Amino acid sequence: MTDLCDTIMRMINAYGECDMSSVSGTKKRTNVTLSADLLEQAKAFGINLSATFDKALGEAVKEKKRKLFLEENQQAMDSCNAFTEDAGLFSKGRGVL
Repeated sequence: MTDLCDTIMRMINAYGECDMSSVSGTKKRTNVTLSADLLEQAKAFGINLSATFDKALGEAVKEKKRKLFLEENQQAMDSCNAFTEDAGLFSKGRGVL
């Protein structure tokens, strides 16, 4: 059971180190359909559409990956939580470590 806790902690640490900055800087053209009024307002404010969409899409992908990670690893996390409930915390009675 301890090995399972070690495994889940390694997975969580690996997930936490993942971010969108590692994505290739290569860009590709694409078409997007927008509300005409919203597009005019964005232009009036000087908003860079490519940068805005790139950032928003990166956040959406990151959130989907997070949800998928949690779904795929739910059983291991539940097992680790059950182990902690049964065995208690390693620091119990020793204060904050």
